[in-house]
Amino acid sequence: MVFRILSLDGGGIRGIVAAKMLAAIEKEIQQPLNEYFHLIAGTSTGSILAAAIARGCKSEEIVELYQQKSSIIFPYKKRLTLKRLPLLFKHGISAPKFSDTGLIQVMQSAFGDTTLFDIVSPLLLVISFDTIEREPIFFKNWRQDKGYGNIPLWEICVCSASAPTYFPAHRLEKRVSGNAQDGLKNTIILDDDAASVNDVYNNTQIRIIDGMGSGQTRTITKYIGSFRQAIVSPDWEQIPDRTSVYSIKSAFSAIDGGVAANNPSSCAIAEALKLGYKVEDIRILSIGTGERTRVIPYEYAQHWGLIQWAQPLIGVLFDGSSEIYEYITKQIAHERILRLQFKLDRDLTGKRLSDDIDDISPDNIHNLLEAAQVYMKQPKIQFSLQKFLQNAE
Repeated sequence: MVFRILSLDGGGIRGIVAAKMLAAIEKEIQQPLNEYFHLIAGTSTGSILAAAIARGCKSEEIVELYQQKSSIIFPYKKRLTLKRLPLLFKHGISAPKFSDTGLIQVMQSAFGDTTLFDIVSPLLLVISFDTIEREPIFFKNWRQDKGYGNIPLWEICVCSASAPTYFPAHRLEKRVSGNAQDGLKNTIILDDDAASVNDVYNNTQIRIIDGMGSGQTRTITKYIGSFRQAIVSPDWEQIPDRTSVYSIKSAFSAIDGGVAANNPSSCAIAEALKLGYKVEDIRILSIGTGERTRVIPYEYAQHWGLIQWAQPLIGVLFDGSSEIYEYITKQIAHERILRLQFKLDRDLTGKRLSDDIDDISPDNIHNLLEAAQVYMKQPKIQFSLQKFLQNAE
C-alpha cells in the first residue's frame, strides 16, 4: 500500500508560494489534500500550512490567510520604528523584531479551539525546537502519551514559527512522566527519558502518581542531569522505589523548528518507517518556499562578527538545514520523492522576489504568487507532477 507524505518547508511570508503550488495540485488530484495524503509534516510557516490542510482548509483559503493577515503578524518593516518601543522596554536592546501578539492572534483566529488530537486523519507532524533541553520537539497527533498533551493547533504553530531574532520564544507547559529507578529520603532517580541537562527541573513540582509513595508532591531543589537525580524538599514520607510513577510539571522554551529541520521531509520518512511502512511504499511531495539567491561574498563574511551575522545567520541556518534534509531524503527515497522549489530570482517572471521572511509588501506578495503560478505551469514541472501522481496511486 502506497503511503503518501506531504512535507512543507519554513519561510515566513513565502509560505504563500507553497500554498499557491498546493492549490494547483489540489486541482490535479480533484480531492481534498487531507484525504489524499496520509501524513502531513510542516516546519515554521510550513506548520501553519500543514495544520490548516489537516484541519480541512482548501489551499486557496490559506493563500487568502497570508494575503489578509500577514500585516498583523509582521506589522512593520524596519527595526528602527517607534512601534518597537514596548518590545525594547520589555526585552532590552536585543529585543526580537516583533512581538508574538499578532502571530498568536492570527493563529487563534485561524484554528479556534481545534486541538492536536482533534485531527484524527491525516497524521500530522509539526517540528519546533526546545532551547532548554537543546533538542527538537516533534508534535504528533497520534502520540497521546507525549508530555505536551492535547494542545491547541494555534499554539503548536506559534511554537514552530517563532523564528529567533524575529519573535520571542514561546513557553509551553509540559508533563514529564516516568518510572522511578531508585529513591532516598530526599532523592529520586528518574528514568532515562528524563532530561540530561543539569538544573533543568530546579524549582518544579514532582508528584508520585502511582506505586510506592503515591500522592506525595515535592519541590525539586536540585537536578543533576548526568545521573537523572532529583533532590527534593521536604523529605519523602514514603521513599519512592521502582514501583513509583512520577510526574513533573515543566515547560518547553519553543522556537522555530527551522533551526533543526526547516525541511521536515526526512523527519516524516523516519516517522513513517517507525509506524511500520516500507520505504519502497513511501511517496514524498516536498514543497519549498523559494530558494534564496542573495550572496554573502567572502569579502564580507571573512570580516563579519556578531552584529553583522545576527540577521543573515538565521537565513543561512534555515537554508543549510533545508538542503541537508533534502539530500538525506533523496538518498532514502530516490525517485519516490518530488521536490517543488524555485530560485527567488527574476528568471520566472522578470520581477523581483524578496527572500525576506517578513516582506509583506503588496508587490512582493503579488510577485511571489505570480512566480508560483508560472513555475507550476512549466512543462517539465507538469511532467514531473503527473509522473509523481501516477506513481503515488
